[in-house]
Amino acid sequence: MVSSVLDAVGSWPAGLVLAVAAVVLALESGVVFGVLLPGSTLLVALGVWSAASETPAVLPIAVAATASVLGALAGWARGHGRRAATGSHGRLRARVDPAVRRARSWLATQGPVGSAAVLAVAHWAAVTRTLVPRVAGGAGVPFALAAPVIAVSGTAWATTVVLLARALGEQVADDASWAPAVVLGVVGVALVVRQWRAHHSDTAHAG
Repeated sequence: MVSSVLDAVGSWPAGLVLAVAAVVLALESGVVFGVLLPGSTLLVALGVWSAASETPAVLPIAVAATASVLGALAGWARGHGRRAATGSHGRLRARVDPAVRRARSWLATQGPVGSAAVLAVAHWAAVTRTLVPRVAGGAGVPFALAAPVIAVSGTAWATTVVLLARALGEQVADDASWAPAVVLGVVGVALVVRQWRAHHSDTAHAG
């Protein structure tokens, strides 16, 4: 059964898989509603797909890194352009903007080294990958500092996750006996994380 699933995944058209991944990753890091998109999960899927389809890892890594970095830089540009703007549009933006403004004020006091460290770490986690570049743009972090940090961190993130997922996919293909446990474990972790995030969101709104 596992072998048939991997064969089916491997048969997915490379152009379609990479195009969808590029769009999702660019949106995830570039627009506010990107906080709802599964960037890291998509990278895991890309790694497993590349193993199943025997696609060289460099291809999904290059596409994923480029899309995510460009999205983050677009977020920086939006934050930079909204530095003097006030008001919010849409429910999600209305909830996010107050936190963004507070974070912007804090980041503006951190200096170049602190700002670079925050940008580098932020690309490795959901939500912060979406919001921190926007905050940095609004806080006045210069493009000359933000761009290389985001590029290096985003590329390292994409490379690490895709290669780890690819190795997992290859191991599953070689030893399918423990694959069901791995699948159940991944699904279980995903459900726990989703439940925790929903509870955390409800608690924050109630407060």
